[in-house]
Amino acid sequence: MKITCDKKDILESLRSVQNALTSTTLPILSHILMSAKKQLVELTATNLETTIRSNFTCETEEEGQICLPGEKIFSIVRELLHGEIYLETEENRLTLKCKEAKFNLLGLSSTEFPEFPSIEKESFSLPQIFLKDMFQKTIFAASTDETRQNLNGIFLEGESEELKLIATDGRRLAFIKIPYSIKSLLKALIPLQAVQQLLRILGREGEVKIGIGENQIFFQTPQTLLISQLIDAKFPDYERVFPEGYNISILVEREKLLGAIRRVSLLSEEKSHLLKFNLKEEKLHISAVSAEVGSAYEEIPVKVEKRGEIEIGFNSAYLTDPLKVIGTNLVRVRLIDWENPGVLHPETGEDYAYVIMPIKIREEEVS
Repeated sequence: MKITCDKKDILESLRSVQNALTSTTLPILSHILMSAKKQLVELTATNLETTIRSNFTCETEEEGQICLPGEKIFSIVRELLHGEIYLETEENRLTLKCKEAKFNLLGLSSTEFPEFPSIEKESFSLPQIFLKDMFQKTIFAASTDETRQNLNGIFLEGESEELKLIATDGRRLAFIKIPYSIKSLLKALIPLQAVQQLLRILGREGEVKIGIGENQIFFQTPQTLLISQLIDAKFPDYERVFPEGYNISILVEREKLLGAIRRVSLLSEEKSHLLKFNLKEEKLHISAVSAEVGSAYEEIPVKVEKRGEIEIGFNSAYLTDPLKVIGTNLVRVRLIDWENPGVLHPETGEDYAYVIMPIKIREEEVS
């Protein structure tokens, strides 16, 4: 293999595939497969569950393949001066030259690299920015508890004229849908780690192609292909989580609510992060008490759509996550009572919803 490329191009490609590297007892899984073809180099990394392939343009004098230690080649290229890089291989050794710098790096034979998984031919496409926004508005609600496999991912569902993403950890649920014509019913539970890797790949321009098979899914942009195994578990019946009706509905400025929660939570209990919300007339009172530190209180104005008074407790961390990604100035908060879940929506509608279970306050403390 003999190629010449630009540092910026190879570095961006290395950064994309870096996310699939793993340190295990199999040394090859910590390596990147570099394949030089005519005017193009493909880089591939896999942890056997997720495979990422990225490409960049080059001038190819001689085609070839080699497996290189992923972290090491990434670190070397990152520190090089900007400009052209020349790479040449002889057996399992790479020589890299850039300006006055020269590196000799030992690799492994390309024959040791795992076979590239086949991808489904049927697919659909949508703008990368749409998919990225959908994942960013749901990913924080997925569970990281490895004992709850069916919650360790984001559920993708497509039916009729809608595409949906849902994530839950059992205490909260994030739901988003966009209008999209689907030819056939789609259901896939995508591992959380694969989504985290995908978010590093997706950009703000161009489209992403998505294909779903029996046990895997792929996402393909013009430069990068990510293939992931799906979680073989049944996602909960999320529709049952949404309350059928509400007793209270208010509109509140998102920035004011987020700011007040951040400030008051500084003096909440470290374990529960409990904040008390007390709604009276046109004011929302937010308070926290810590036996060891002290207490905090703040009130903000709200617009009451459906009147009622309530005192309810929430985990402050579970409230800041959705408020950071809801894109409207006003947020609609709907409540039933102090022991049933509350729901947050953007002021513009219900295409995005965040359901949160309250922290039950002792009955004698409820006003």
